[in-house]
Amino acid sequence: MTRRRAIAVLGGRPGNAGADALRLAEMIGGELARRGYGVVSGGDGGVAAAANKGCRSVGGDTLALLKWNRLSDAEDGTTWALPTSMDLARSNILNWCGDGMIAFEGRYGTLSEIGLALDTGRPLLVLGDHPFLTAEAFAAPTCRVVPDPRPEDAAKLIDLLETLIAAGEQAPVRPGAAVVEDDQVDESGIGLRRAVPGDLELFRRAFGDADVLAWRALEPVDGVLSRFQHERCLVMLERNRPVGFLEYRTEADPRFDHVQVEALAVADAADRGRSIGTRALRLFARSVFAAGRHRIAAAPDPGNGAAVRCLEKAGFQQVGLMRAYERHRGTWRDALLMDLVQGDLTGGPSGPPEIAAGNR
Repeated sequence: MTRRRAIAVLGGRPGNAGADALRLAEMIGGELARRGYGVVSGGDGGVAAAANKGCRSVGGDTLALLKWNRLSDAEDGTTWALPTSMDLARSNILNWCGDGMIAFEGRYGTLSEIGLALDTGRPLLVLGDHPFLTAEAFAAPTCRVVPDPRPEDAAKLIDLLETLIAAGEQAPVRPGAAVVEDDQVDESGIGLRRAVPGDLELFRRAFGDADVLAWRALEPVDGVLSRFQHERCLVMLERNRPVGFLEYRTEADPRFDHVQVEALAVADAADRGRSIGTRALRLFARSVFAAGRHRIAAAPDPGNGAAVRCLEKAGFQQVGLMRAYERHRGTWRDALLMDLVQGDLTGGPSGPPEIAAGNR
């Protein structure tokens, strides 16, 4: 079965978008339908209604993500209406529904949806003037701004949107997203995969260990389980056996474009001292650099010698000291700034793995 393609339309409700924007939205809706796209919107009238009208006029389909739980809120002629009962939170669904997004003029609701699209790297075509957003805000590879769009240029505008969609499909990393998308394994049998709910007992052992808690304030353990159930928490494997965790975060600003190691923990004492953490870090680094990122940072406590050694044996270098970096059990602690830049990674000697390679 072939997936139907769709474009999310953002824009003002009645009274928040001018007549020119509504005429343009209707022309855009028709052009989208002619190219086989459906239109997804909030179904609030205004720009959404105009785009839907244009789409339906040439036989296209429309989906309305309604704020509340009343199907009657959908305008006449809507192909599908989904009452979300989510109010403004439905914008998160709208953000991911389409292959790309088109933003027309509007007010604060439209502004928030544009911001979400920019933050998540969605293919976004912005039409008209949006004075609250600067040129720097729009400086993303998957975004273009057309300040003075004309209805007769609808076909050219969709051409531009399709180039953004293609660029988004080929982008190595979406800002703020997971870097390690697939399971990884090296020649020695060390692997990485995303954490799943079945890993919770391993997590409790790893982050409930007294040696780990000496460097990470994670008590009570159950209170932070949800933090590690996300796409940037990886399970370290030794020959398919789960042995620990590696958590990281990504910098969303493309000007900096780095990855930060937040935590590295081997669950059981019997598995420590066997280079598992070091080898997992090297495998992680290769995946990060292959995905297009250029730098990995970590911030271990200077007193956590095992963490520092683990990072150094994986290729990280000490580049500075951040004073009073993190509050731990009521006391401010310093942190070493360590990093690994693409080109630094070498085979290096194996060494003892780390219990907690990073304060934060």
